[in-house]
Amino acid sequence: MENRLNWIIFLVLAFVIMIGQAYFFSDPPEEVQNQQETTQNTVEDVFPSSDTGTSGQFDTFSDQEPFEEADSAPKGNLITIDTPLYKGAIDTAGARFVSWELKDYNASANGEGTELVNLFNGSHPGFNTMFLVKDLKIPEFIPYQYNGSSNISLSEGTKELTFSWTSPEGITIKNIFEIDSATYLVKQKFEITNSTGNSIQEKLFVNWLGPIKGGGMTSGVDTNTFVALVSDEVERINSSPDKEETYKGVVNWFGFSEKYFISAFLPETGAETEIKLGPTSNEGVIRAQFSYPASAIPSGKSSLRTWEVYMGPLESKLLKPIGYDLDRTINYGWFGFLARPMLQFLEWLNSYFHNYGISIIVITIIIRALFFPLTVKSMISMKKVQLKTEKIKPEMDALKEKYKDDKSKQNTELMALYSKHGINPLSQLGGCLPLLIQFPVFIAIYDILRHSIDLRHSPFLWIQDLSEPDMLFMIPVIDIPFRLLPIIMGAAWFVSQKMTPMSTAMGGENMKLQMKLMQYMPIFFVFLFWNLPSGLVLYWTVSNMLSIAQQVYVNRKVMSLQGG
Repeated sequence: MENRLNWIIFLVLAFVIMIGQAYFFSDPPEEVQNQQETTQNTVEDVFPSSDTGTSGQFDTFSDQEPFEEADSAPKGNLITIDTPLYKGAIDTAGARFVSWELKDYNASANGEGTELVNLFNGSHPGFNTMFLVKDLKIPEFIPYQYNGSSNISLSEGTKELTFSWTSPEGITIKNIFEIDSATYLVKQKFEITNSTGNSIQEKLFVNWLGPIKGGGMTSGVDTNTFVALVSDEVERINSSPDKEETYKGVVNWFGFSEKYFISAFLPETGAETEIKLGPTSNEGVIRAQFSYPASAIPSGKSSLRTWEVYMGPLESKLLKPIGYDLDRTINYGWFGFLARPMLQFLEWLNSYFHNYGISIIVITIIIRALFFPLTVKSMISMKKVQLKTEKIKPEMDALKEKYKDDKSKQNTELMALYSKHGINPLSQLGGCLPLLIQFPVFIAIYDILRHSIDLRHSPFLWIQDLSEPDMLFMIPVIDIPFRLLPIIMGAAWFVSQKMTPMSTAMGGENMKLQMKLMQYMPIFFVFLFWNLPSGLVLYWTVSNMLSIAQQVYVNRKVMSLQGG
């Protein structure tokens, strides 16, 4: 088994595992422990059916159509907010976020135009806080009054925006937003004052329609994911559930994310609550419903709930200080314990080079240098076995011919011949060890280069965005993008393969067939890498080029040893 065969085994294993992760483990299984239960419980658990016949209004999931129809567009006046970080808009109907443009992030990689990333562009508005009171009818989208300016500009400091509404029965609701010019975090207070003259039973829901879309590992398609942290378990859903699903436990946060950005709700309860997910009639859209614990408010008393909302980039240095383990919204993959420090190291390198393309090249060289002694030792050992095998090939062929009708005897005699010349066929498997050790590093590199916002819109040479596949032009007629970097990667792999001749002495026809198949492996992996982020392809291209230099060194080293 030669070096290139080991790389083939390693890569196939790596991609099988990553594909398995992407397609089989991105959605939670149907039967999970206590935190995830499919249930038919409704708000009637808290508000039993009454003679008024109003209990049906509390089952918000059973009444899907009005919720979906009404939530598709703003229904009230828009209050705009302009800060150094974003420009947003709040709908007075429901006090919902309907627009949230991030000023530091252009939608286009080439910087043309002025279009910014808008977290609610082309999707439903943000969450709606639905307030329910037993035996009273409260509008689904509360028609709040706002008495301040409809255009708010905040260059520094914080500012409170108060939306209020009073029901005919005397229930006053204040939805108070605290805007901070220096952060993407918005703090909210939801205050209920009961002036009805009677005690009321109430329950507050957070209803949220959001896009959801899964992308294959090599499809080049970004994913839209529902993500939540429930009882210290991160749940990621990127396909619509077939039926209603419920997640119970302590909910730290939940929301909808795309590749580099997220809108997340932080309930701040610390109590056991639940999130229900359900399909909608709109393909690619699901509904999420979070429910606060029910409570009773005596007449003349008030109730206050607080929460925070983060609407911004998936960037660890911004998320970690917020707390609540919000930085776990970033998908670091299976080997997060390696990916996090490697990402920090990559960022540190970039603080010196100021170009992520160069930083990726440097970190690739460092990683290969760390594994160089082990890899070279293994390669030299394999090369020696290969040379010994080539020397005794005539004797091996003679034994195969002599015992061609007795395979058992043939194998016995061949093993005796190997032993006589100090050859252990299984020792070649040791060449896989350095690759297996590098496997977690490769997966970690894959995850940080695929998910790190630092690479977004980062140029390198002809590449405009290292987080996306490179493209020089569209091939006429067939309308397929021409990508240069995967071709360079395949060429480097081909050269490395040609420099490492494989002995067929031990394998006969099977080994010849393997060699024939491996001639096409560089082409296969060119297509496999075709739609992967350029940063990842750059890493692998440089790694292949270093393999060429490494093979030159090994070949000369072995020849010098043989000559001695």
